[in-house]
Amino acid sequence: MARDLRIDSLKGFLIILVLLGHVIIAVDNVNVINHAVMGLIYVFHMPLFILISGYVTKNPAEQTPRQMWSRVGNIFITLVIFHLLSVLRRYFQDDTYNATIFSFPYGVLWYLMCLIYWLIMLYYTPKWLLNRPVLNLAIALLISILCGLSHLFDFFAIQRGLNFYFFFLLGYYFKQGVVNTKWWNFNVLHIAVAVIMLPIIFWLFPRCGNIMNGADHYTLVDIPQKVMILSCSLAMCLLVFNKMPEVKMLTHIGKDSLFYYLYHIHIIRLCLGPLLREYSMPRTLPFVILYTLAILGIVYLMSKIKFFRWLLQPIKFKTS
Repeated sequence: MARDLRIDSLKGFLIILVLLGHVIIAVDNVNVINHAVMGLIYVFHMPLFILISGYVTKNPAEQTPRQMWSRVGNIFITLVIFHLLSVLRRYFQDDTYNATIFSFPYGVLWYLMCLIYWLIMLYYTPKWLLNRPVLNLAIALLISILCGLSHLFDFFAIQRGLNFYFFFLLGYYFKQGVVNTKWWNFNVLHIAVAVIMLPIIFWLFPRCGNIMNGADHYTLVDIPQKVMILSCSLAMCLLVFNKMPEVKMLTHIGKDSLFYYLYHIHIIRLCLGPLLREYSMPRTLPFVILYTLAILGIVYLMSKIKFFRWLLQPIKFKTS
């Protein structure tokens, strides 16, 4: 089956937003504009990335258990390798590697851990439930709303997995053709929700980014806030999904999205972080964008080196 280049463009766009958000965090989010940009990014960038992950996932009926578990095993190998790389980096940087070892999965690796959960959950969902998308999505949405009441936080990324499974499932069902396309493509509604709710959320709920990331604890009083954020996030996801055109440069990045995702954070920590600490480098948004592009360029050059590609998956389980 031919690749969907528009989906690759979307992934490339979202990876750039991931880099941009992490660069803003690295410069300490020192001004209102940086804070606003980061808030906007965090409302939809990972939910949409996860929705796309569900969109490109095969129907369980088209996979054997061996194929599914081989894919899970390959993801887990990559997860362990990059967790150990994080431990090694922390050892040489600030000698806090002990904490890193036990913070599994560390940092951005939560996405890989959650992807494992989602693949297993989807594959082993009973057929009677999998064939009832409205009910299945309603259950996943309810779990997403309520999961922050737990105190799991970052424990094996379980809470994040429960928080974002709704988006993964929604992408899967849309690709299977069982989601109402009129609602999915209702861009006027999506724009209206985003325009009305974004300012309200940022004004009333300064913690919106923390609650959206899926690892924050909140109380029953915060449930309306979570519902508003999820509604706005969904509208933004569908709007960007529908309106994103195919862009050749973004397509190349999107095809390599996992490489950029896993390596960029190390470049930020090893290169940008020390420079920011040692020198009075500008931290306004234009310079943040410049730093992001520089990191993008470094990771692109790394992608041409076979060792870094090999490290992404030195061992691969066969699917057949």
